[in-house]
Amino acid sequence: MVATAHYLGSDAALDVLKQGGSAVDAAICAAATLGVVIPHMIGIGGDAFWLIYDAKSKKIHALNGSGPCGRNIQASDYAAEASIPHRGPRAAITLPGAVDSWRLAYEKFGRLPLARLMEPAVNYARRGSPVSNDLAGWIHDDREALGADPGAAHVFLDGGTPYAPGARLTQSALASTLETIGTDGPRSFYDHAGRSIAAYLKQRGGALTADDFTDYRARWVDPISTRYRGFDAYQLPPPSQGMAGLLILNFLEGLDLRGMGPTSPDFYSALIQATKWAFEKRDDHLCDPLFREIPIRELLKPCLASSERPAWLHNLARTTSSPPSGSDTTFICVADSEGNAVGLVQSLYFDFGACVLDPQSGVMLQNRGCFFSLDPAHHNFLEPGKQSASTLMSGMLCKDGHPYLVYGSQGGEVQPQAQTSLVTRIVDFGFDVQSALDAPRLLYGRTWGDTSNQLLLESAAPDAVFEDLRKLGHPVDRVDWPHPRMGTAQAIRLKGPWSDFFEGGADIRGEGIALGF
Repeated sequence: MVATAHYLGSDAALDVLKQGGSAVDAAICAAATLGVVIPHMIGIGGDAFWLIYDAKSKKIHALNGSGPCGRNIQASDYAAEASIPHRGPRAAITLPGAVDSWRLAYEKFGRLPLARLMEPAVNYARRGSPVSNDLAGWIHDDREALGADPGAAHVFLDGGTPYAPGARLTQSALASTLETIGTDGPRSFYDHAGRSIAAYLKQRGGALTADDFTDYRARWVDPISTRYRGFDAYQLPPPSQGMAGLLILNFLEGLDLRGMGPTSPDFYSALIQATKWAFEKRDDHLCDPLFREIPIRELLKPCLASSERPAWLHNLARTTSSPPSGSDTTFICVADSEGNAVGLVQSLYFDFGACVLDPQSGVMLQNRGCFFSLDPAHHNFLEPGKQSASTLMSGMLCKDGHPYLVYGSQGGEVQPQAQTSLVTRIVDFGFDVQSALDAPRLLYGRTWGDTSNQLLLESAAPDAVFEDLRKLGHPVDRVDWPHPRMGTAQAIRLKGPWSDFFEGGADIRGEGIALGF
């Protein structure tokens, strides 16, 4: 089974599984395809993080495919500005890590020829893919930023006009780059496309170098975990914000959610306070652990949540102030017939990232580096060779040593909250996967453009919940259901002692689908 944020990505990955490919093979194929058909959300110019369950060793592997800041880039470069630009070549200051993460995953768990895994992406890039309503909307919204870059304007604007829904989007340069990755291997991206990208950035005022690309390597890391209702919950370690997802579960572990019920104001209030508490811990620490030690084991001890939970539940007005973050990401989950499972999250950070596209390679570059702080006292301070704190995270639940649920979502602040929504609906309330995905979601926090934290709840929640939450002191706003700001999540519940079958779902808020055979 496979579930992705776009039907063409799911279809391409399912074919790989039918041909005997591994879960990792299918995930790489999906990621390459999605980078072509939903290029505002994902691409080979961005970052990736993986959780991989290997059925043979019965071990969960974690993979950090996040790119660091270039070696010649300093915070002083932005001394005349209040912040790092969100768009343009000076926003493209971190290396694309995704393709080298593909290399590590493929070397360890790949089975089919890499060229086969690139075929659907190459085909859609060269022959064209349909511009969906969603993609057309994002092109229209970002038309000025796209139009400011010659490479991006050539691909995504038709003589300066945004493509309409139903248009054919062709990306011939990207097709050639993907084809080369398939024939010459992932390192060809850094050795050849990297030179082209660096030259284009230099021409446009950017600072990444060819040496930055050739020196970059993704790396295997140790996953982090906690216990929730008898399950082992796994996430990626920093600089991923996976710790926030586990902290929320630690907070909720001490509460009787089942007794509250899935539509009660007490349930939603508990989610709000758990999120605030977890975000405070996250924002106090999250950064590149190679530059600053993070007390992750102490933070994840259940006793910390137990000792601090009463104060947060007693004072519902207590809040946090998170920095605004980007929200455009995609999550891919795959489970194969041998019991292997993959959760892959990949992103350009903002929609279309930096809106800078190298014409020779066809690669759109991420703007993850604009999340760095310019305050020298801040733990996420911009430094050469440093990875930025990242919103990307991938979740996995195991039951008695067996993988039970692989789950994740698009959306910066949304990701830990959408993942918690899935886990609580499935584990605490017994929802099936699709019903858990469809259930009304909360969103607490900030995305770019917000001047302060927002508290939003989809209108599918009972009317009384809104009134009761406001009486409790939560300034909640009603938004439509389904609401795109709540993220697009995917999940697969694996077969095991609890069921003979896979069960998957894709978010109604997006264009995805779950497919199995």
